Amino acid sequence: MKLESILWSGVTCYYMMLAVVYLLVGGSPGGVALLFAAAALGGLVAGWTWHWRRSHGPRPADRNEGSPIDQTGVVGVYPTASLRPFALAVGVTAMVAGIALGSWLSMIGVALIASQVLLLVHDIDS
Repeated sequence: MKLESILWSGVTCYYMMLAVVYLLVGGSPGGVALLFAAAALGGLVAGWTWHWRRSHGPRPADRNEGSPIDQTGVVGVYPTASLRPFALAVGVTAMVAGIALGSWLSMIGVALIASQVLLLVHDIDS
């Protein structure tokens, strides 16, 4: 995170200097506000990266003796085979067809989509 911290701090300083120069040149108030907002958002990310670096210590990528094996964690979690994607497609089709055929069909489609998404998330978590 050392490189990210330095980069985001640079982005913050760049937008801050740009906002000050734009303010002195006589730019519009909206432009000045947007540049200061960009600097503030860059500062939020920079502050988060500095805090993360201080509280968690260096990542394996930041250490000279680190290897890719040190950084490898869980590669992927894949759900088992199911018919949920098909049911999701039926729900989307019903929702879109409900625009032409009636709102009752759209409501059924939305309910089907919501139930299938919740069940997919449940399948992945368990």
